[in-house]
Amino acid sequence: MYLLTMPDRSLMSYVESQTQGHLDRELSSVLPLVRNYHQLQIGAASQADSIAMIEDLRKGTLR
Repeated sequence: MYLLTMPDRSLMSYVESQTQGHLDRELSSVLPLVRNYHQLQIGAASQADSIAMIEDLRKGTLR
C-alpha cells in the first residue's frame, strides 16, 4: 500500500495484490488509511531503537 500526496496536496492510495493494482482518489476511502498510518507511527519504535533491537537479537542478547 502506498499513500500519495500530490503537488496540489490531494491524497491518493495505491494498493497492489498479486493480480492487480488499485488507485483510489476518493477522500472518504483514503483518509481512514492515512489515520491508521499515523496511529501506527505513534506506536512504532524509533529507528535507533529498532536497529539496537535487531543487533541485540543477532547477538542473542535481547534486552
